Amino acid sequence: MATRSALVFIVALGTLGTPTLAASPANAANPADASSSAIAAEPDPTLNDAVFNQPTGSAAEQNTIFIQLARIIDRVPAGGEIQMSWFGFGVTDVTDSATTPDLPARLLNAYQRGVRVKIILDHEQVTERPYQRLLPVLGSNDTAGSYIVHCADQFPSQDRGCIGTRTINYTDSSVTAYNHNKFLTASSIVLNNGSTVSNVVFQGSANLGWWDANEAYNNAVTFSDATTYQAYRTYFADLRSHRYSSTGDNNYYWGTPTGTTYRAYFFPRRERSGTSIHDAASDTIVSVLDSVRSCSYDDAGTTRQTDVRVNMFSFNRPEIAKKLTALRNAGCWVDVVYSEANAGVLDALGSNIQLTKCNYNVAPGRDIRTHSKYMLIDGAYDDDIVPRVFTGSHNYNMSALRQADEALLRIMGRGIHDDYLSNFWHVRDTCRANGGAIR
Repeated sequence: MATRSALVFIVALGTLGTPTLAASPANAANPADASSSAIAAEPDPTLNDAVFNQPTGSAAEQNTIFIQLARIIDRVPAGGEIQMSWFGFGVTDVTDSATTPDLPARLLNAYQRGVRVKIILDHEQVTERPYQRLLPVLGSNDTAGSYIVHCADQFPSQDRGCIGTRTINYTDSSVTAYNHNKFLTASSIVLNNGSTVSNVVFQGSANLGWWDANEAYNNAVTFSDATTYQAYRTYFADLRSHRYSSTGDNNYYWGTPTGTTYRAYFFPRRERSGTSIHDAASDTIVSVLDSVRSCSYDDAGTTRQTDVRVNMFSFNRPEIAKKLTALRNAGCWVDVVYSEANAGVLDALGSNIQLTKCNYNVAPGRDIRTHSKYMLIDGAYDDDIVPRVFTGSHNYNMSALRQADEALLRIMGRGIHDDYLSNFWHVRDTCRANGGAIR
């Protein structure tokens, strides 16, 4: 059975009166000028690389991904534009600080200084405090310069995503579509040294809720790339426009050109006509694994083994598991960390695959899981041996493939791969040390 990859956020909503515009954060004393020297109170965001949170660390370590977002938002100059789409935006009100940023306040400050702020959320976020703070200021007119809308606002009776509207019925449940995205784009940001970086994309695995900071391992990558930036803007425009269709587009799937450092894929993707939802030929991750050319390869005269590593919150597509097992049986190294997996996947993952369940308790009511959704491939792939990272909001569950509004990002390069590899080892080894070793 496939399950919707939703977590229930139980948060205090706080006082629900008419919100006032937030005061400028400490690092934006002059909100009219994003390049003000006051912004140097906080460091620049990390660019062309990844950040990872530590759920059992300090406030700054837990909130690493939120801090990254805040630093991007703060640096978008007047006249610029922010577009963002999220499944979960449920952070409660906090006193804004460098280590615990008030993300709705940072967005309101950006709007105040002349940034166009456009936000699309999953419909379940309308009762959350951020939506209630932002709506009276940004409005819901999606033809205006700024707005905040949700996927079901045009068809309130539908339980749906913006593009995906499909319901899949299983023997004991029905799963509806949803907007599972976790991305932000910024037209440009001004760094502390006065230089400008354009075409900025942030893609993460974390929802914007405190659970994602202090009970879950998450990752995010921020980079500048004109082609990928424009692709995300096209996708955002389609999220906006497909809300007006009662049927959406349940075979929306497309991707940016291959052969570049970054490649984005956008979902949902329908199975081929006449096949079941398990159709492997229309599973993007299976196709990725089919591109692993060999389990051994020559690297400047040294024979090496191809390595495949998966760090996944929700894993219930057996066809992916079967392909991982086939690669392991062919001599590749395969290492899987997960928090949720169904019997079909666990049965299909062969006994030679190193397998770790990540779900351990650190305090009453506080269980640590991995909420990342990434795969690392280091070895013979297509016609090269360049390491690859596949990350984003896309779980390896059926709803992510067939129903949800999702983005998957592929990044090529040794540096970014090895940063993710260090995180993989940390998550895997910590979870194994806390009782998560399966084999």
